[in-house]
Amino acid sequence: MASRTVPERITWAVDQIQVAPGQRILEIGCGRGVAISLICDRLETGLVSGIDRSSTAVEAASALNARHLASGLATLRTVSLEDLQPPGLAFDTVFAVNVNLFWVRPPGQELEKIRRMLAPGGTLHLIYEPPSGDKARSTAETTETALEQAGYAVTTCTATARSGATLLCLTGRPR
Repeated sequence: MASRTVPERITWAVDQIQVAPGQRILEIGCGRGVAISLICDRLETGLVSGIDRSSTAVEAASALNARHLASGLATLRTVSLEDLQPPGLAFDTVFAVNVNLFWVRPPGQELEKIRRMLAPGGTLHLIYEPPSGDKARSTAETTETALEQAGYAVTTCTATARSGATLLCLTGRPR
C-alpha cells in the first residue's frame, strides 16, 4: 500500500473500527480492497472477509490482497449483501464505507441479516464521506433512524477531512 495513495475516508474508517489482532471482520462493498489491505496489516490470527456485487471490484481487490488471501487472513466474494448466505462464523465487526443502501431505502432486511451475522457484543460501522455538510446531516439522520428501527443502539461520530469534507461514522450495537 505504500506506493498507493489511500483515500482519507478509508484510513479513517479502519481507525474507527479499532482492529484487534484476532478480530473477525466483514466489509460490505469492499470495492478495490484498500480497506482490507489496511486491516490485514493489523491482523495476526483474525480474518477479514470482503463482499462486493461487482466482479471487477473483487478481481481488483484480489490482486491487491493476493498475499493476504494466500495467508488466510482475507477472503473475497462477488455477492451482494442481499444474496449473501451467512457464513458459519460470527463477525466481531461488520462495516461499509460509502455504501448507500443503508440510507436510500428502508434497509430493515439487510440490518436484520447483519444482526444475525454479528458475534455477541459485535458492532456495525457505517461510514460515509457525504458531498456536503447538509448531506452529512440528512445521511446521519436517515441512517440513525433506520438503525434504531432495526433494534440497534447508535452512536455517531464525525471528523473533518483535510479536504474539508465531513467524515461520518454511525456505529450500531444490537440491543
